[in-house]
Amino acid sequence: MLKKLFFSLMLAAIFPNIAFAHLQRFYVPGLAPTQNVTSLELTPATTIIDESENLSVDTLTAKAYYAFNPNYNVGVEVPFSRWVSDHDSIKGLGDISLSAQAVQTGNSIDFGFKMETMLPTATDDVLGSGKWQISPSVFAVYPISKSFFAAVGYKHYYSLTGENNRADINYGRVRFLLSYMHPDLWWITLDPQYYMDYENTGKAELFLESELGVMVNQGTSLYIKPGFHLGGNWQSKDWSLNIGFKILYL
Repeated sequence: MLKKLFFSLMLAAIFPNIAFAHLQRFYVPGLAPTQNVTSLELTPATTIIDESENLSVDTLTAKAYYAFNPNYNVGVEVPFSRWVSDHDSIKGLGDISLSAQAVQTGNSIDFGFKMETMLPTATDDVLGSGKWQISPSVFAVYPISKSFFAAVGYKHYYSLTGENNRADINYGRVRFLLSYMHPDLWWITLDPQYYMDYENTGKAELFLESELGVMVNQGTSLYIKPGFHLGGNWQSKDWSLNIGFKILYL
């Protein structure tokens, strides 16, 4: 077991959720986007916004998801952040996220829909957007084999109201997942994400995340998730690193 933990934390390589019946298809709980599993999660993260300017954000996010049944869940995410520059350091509460998700299982492909809202709860301008946002998303999961699955999804970010002096939000994200799950219950996932800014035509970013994780026991998992800006004229960040600890109630 110690070897598994060391392996998962030293190597660098989402989304919530499938019906319980699908655990026969994907035996790593909560890994596929259409897999509904009640869970509690703590995720410390570092995001290097501009390495040349020594500008970064450290965040600890507490996440809780409750699955009513195999098809529906609700969630809340509460981030505590510290924004750091050469001249200042600001810490406090970030923007809280609330969500609801519905999934439909099929013979070969599973589908899902999620509605998320971001509340302007940040205690400082640099810790949040200053806008009340909604973010609907749709996604599909295809099981390639017992050990592999692929997923694709689109999420739209849109601000409804908020501080007039803050920028409006209107952009989309296309996301692709490819995951391998080993019988010893560790996994690796590739997660390229393409962002398109509809407020500024032609502004786009390609960001790549990857995840390496392991089930510590039947109800606990650990993962590490690095990410890097790969291209595009919209560079929201240089790179990031997330480490997650998740408790699952199956």
